[in-house]
Amino acid sequence: MNAVPRRAFLRMMGIGAAAALAACAPKALPTAAPAPEEKPAAAQPTQPPAQPAAKGPVKITVCDLVAEDATGPSVYTRIKYEEFAETFPDVTVEHIAYPDVGFEKRKEYWLTAYSEGGPNAVMFDTNKWAWEFASLKKALILDDYIPLYFQEDWDSLVPVAQKLSSYDNHVVQIPGMIEVHGLVVRRDYLEEAGYAADYTPKTWADFHEMIKKLTTPEHYGFQWKTYMRAMSEFLHMNGGDFASENPDKTIELHYTRDELVDTLEMLKSCIYPERYIQQNTLQEFAQNLNAFQQGQSATFNMMPSWVNWLFSVTEFMPDDLNYFCYPIGPTGEAGDGLRPAYVDCGSHSWVANPYGSPEQNDAVAHYLCWMNSKENIKKQAKWWLDNELKGAYASPFSDVPWTTVSAGIPEWWAAPLEEILAVGDVDPAPDYAPGRTYVDAAAAEIVNDEKSDVRAMLQDAEDKTKREWLDEYHKKLGA
Repeated sequence: MNAVPRRAFLRMMGIGAAAALAACAPKALPTAAPAPEEKPAAAQPTQPPAQPAAKGPVKITVCDLVAEDATGPSVYTRIKYEEFAETFPDVTVEHIAYPDVGFEKRKEYWLTAYSEGGPNAVMFDTNKWAWEFASLKKALILDDYIPLYFQEDWDSLVPVAQKLSSYDNHVVQIPGMIEVHGLVVRRDYLEEAGYAADYTPKTWADFHEMIKKLTTPEHYGFQWKTYMRAMSEFLHMNGGDFASENPDKTIELHYTRDELVDTLEMLKSCIYPERYIQQNTLQEFAQNLNAFQQGQSATFNMMPSWVNWLFSVTEFMPDDLNYFCYPIGPTGEAGDGLRPAYVDCGSHSWVANPYGSPEQNDAVAHYLCWMNSKENIKKQAKWWLDNELKGAYASPFSDVPWTTVSAGIPEWWAAPLEEILAVGDVDPAPDYAPGRTYVDAAAAEIVNDEKSDVRAMLQDAEDKTKREWLDEYHKKLGA
């Protein structure tokens, strides 16, 4: 895969270029009781049957609890709980809360819990976790259940949704929605800068020029938090990846390739010497939101599904903001190895535990398929409209347009999302945690140091990754 040549890229971008998005879900989750000290003996995963298990009373536990005091779209989720219970009385679903361990430790918590008698399914924060679970054989293979409970819906999923659902040619998760990373921009600030209120940049150079013009003594043009996904978004669009997995499951690191070097160079250029983004790129998500709300930033990184939340915590209305997805690579066109901004399942990635009984596996597969069915997505949309909620939901179904499942959202929000869903791409690299934590830390140091040597620091990060993690990982593989 070839990226834009480094010199040509930097020449095209001029003094500087774009920055990246921070994608961390803006939701407070209820807490659960801590894990017991005494752990049951590790179970062994079972394989799905060729035919559904014998029907009869069965109990499953699913980590998808919506709090009793939930408002907005979450209320409909509780309605679905009740409808499932009424429709399938032989299946008892215990809904449990997320563990109070923090986002960063949640994945590791479930990796342990799944092999120790944990819940039968969890609604994850990203499809990347599903792929990692699948690689460790801790995700129930759903292939045999799709024809039973989801075939018609599966056939109408957009291609990118089918790709997101699969790992190693097996279905390992059911998408409840699709997320595309993007940006909301204040329309009044766009007009003050000489743009049309619905302006959408088509190239990275356009994007850089826009945030330059949006920057004034009163507000900066773009806010960005040093964060792995912030880099990976733009690295992906530049035709690169942090690493690749070989057929023998060994990992090859790509930290020092031009694609990543150039991506970090452009991020640096937005900070030094220009100040198109806030100087403190380590500030927390809440600080970024507050800056946007107070008019200190012209933009705010977000996903379409956040809109109900955004309008509930700010004084903005949909007509006040323009939404767009990031351009496809530096040129704005897919080619020369460049790719669209990647798409994922957001916070609606459902993964079943393979360690349940055949009856439990059948029941939980049926539950996940039913909860995320096309019919239920349409019902949710109608419920939003009937209750005059402002919400956005990126449908994974080709025959259920994004506008159909969105309420009170202007048409200019829908156009870029539908465009990117048509050509959307999936980040092909699994989340090589904890390996990627090393390059994440290096990038934070790089972009916050005007004199940093990007390639040299990335080389140090790669060497450290190999020394402290990858070499041992390969030993365990027998490589």
